[in-house]
Amino acid sequence: MKKIDFLIVGQGISGTSFAWRAYFAKQSFIIIDNEKSVTASKAALGIYNPITGRKFNISWNYNNLLNELNEFYSDVENKLNVNILHKKNIFRPFKNSSDNNEWNVRLSSNRYQKFIKEINEVGVLTKGSGYVDVKKYLLKSKKYFKKNNRYFCDTFKSKDLGISNDFFSYKNKKFRNIIMCTGIDEKNIKSFNQIKLDSVSGNSILIKCENKTSHIINKGINILPINKNKFHIGSTYYQNVIDEGPDELISKTKQKFEDNFTLIKSMFGIRSASNDRRPIIGRHKHNKRMYIINAMGSKGVSQAPYCAKKLFNFINNNENIDDEINIDRFRS
Repeated sequence: MKKIDFLIVGQGISGTSFAWRAYFAKQSFIIIDNEKSVTASKAALGIYNPITGRKFNISWNYNNLLNELNEFYSDVENKLNVNILHKKNIFRPFKNSSDNNEWNVRLSSNRYQKFIKEINEVGVLTKGSGYVDVKKYLLKSKKYFKKNNRYFCDTFKSKDLGISNDFFSYKNKKFRNIIMCTGIDEKNIKSFNQIKLDSVSGNSILIKCENKTSHIINKGINILPINKNKFHIGSTYYQNVIDEGPDELISKTKQKFEDNFTLIKSMFGIRSASNDRRPIIGRHKHNKRMYIINAMGSKGVSQAPYCAKKLFNFINNNENIDDEINIDRFRS
């Protein structure tokens, strides 16, 4: 029986990104996904952003992430003939004069200068950002891979996995490698039980509103303009797996739009996060052909293309994985 290069378990942002890496390198693969409705990918706004967090720090490795992001999604767009990558600046209104002063201090730093487009007494406009249409990215990729017999709906069961010295067998097929991209489901599958994953949940909402802005607005929440009268807004943050509902987001949205909007849809997702809030990439301790991409957190659209490339090159070319994202950091 001919061996397939990769079994990719999970078709979220990570699994889809690794699949495209394999595809562009002309390697064989099959993706399986349980098609659960509550996933982090399906509720994500898809924003990529160089400056994040309450302290407005520059994201880890962002120059490399941004370069990889632009090249990767452009390649996917060309293959699928769809537009999924949208470049947009982010406007951050100042809360007070102290906030204004702090941003002007950042303007003197070379690290921040390249990302600050404009600053005035009202707020700061940053660049090097935008969003990925996650829903379109996943759906169009799924349809393309399914059409080419590379995608199947299936719930992965460890008991069905046969392990040999040089291949895995699963559902009457042989695979050289298996890539676990299962997100929070990894807590139940336990293929990599030496890592601890935190469950982080949250809501996002779609609204209709006549407000006009061409920028993403970051003011306690992210307000993402999809078209002239539709906005994707998020997100809440809870360290549990309970759907707390959209009330908190709706309340914050009212502060921005008052009551001049209509709720279209509320979405809920559960994502996995590591204790140091960095991705987890690498090889299984004992099964040397089993690998993991997990814990993308809230930065999945920017981190997944880079992480997928790092893992792909590690498997095929024995290139090093960055220490900050390597699974080895959790091993004594």
